Amino acid sequence: MSTAQIFLLGAIAGATIFLGLPIGRMRSLGPNARAGLSSLATGILVFLFWDVMSNAVDPIDTSIHASDWGKVAELSVLGIVGFVAGLMSLVYYDAWMKERTGRRSSPLIGPGAAAIDEFAERRQFDLANPAIRLSFLIAIGIGVHNFGEGLAIGQAATARDSGSAGR
Repeated sequence: MSTAQIFLLGAIAGATIFLGLPIGRMRSLGPNARAGLSSLATGILVFLFWDVMSNAVDPIDTSIHASDWGKVAELSVLGIVGFVAGLMSLVYYDAWMKERTGRRSSPLIGPGAAAIDEFAERRQFDLANPAIRLSFLIAIGIGVHNFGEGLAIGQAATARDSGSAGR
């Protein structure tokens, strides 16, 4: 596989985000269109989760059928630790960001009541704002996912070039 083909595969993978971000921000979309797009994205993520988990369980299943219990234990621990680390890394990062950005000097009380820090000038990238923090975490998650996706594309290209694909 040539370098140009690898770049093309990476561009296809990245173009979906490039197209999806503006569509997700369109205010003219009705609730049905938003629900449909969210359902489509959820379905794709469930498919990817199922595909990844089935490929993660296959080596364990093969080891069980071969009665190689040491390998079963090793692969099971590796899979569980990797799964938990992947899930919990953003949770801990979010907690770290909350601690680092601090809290507002006064709580927002509600309609008709203004807190003193509401009148202070805000930075554009204010991680104390829950919506901005969530979008930042989503961007980090997508970035980490795409890094792994790039590694998978590169490994598949290398396996094909070395003749070890399908073994």
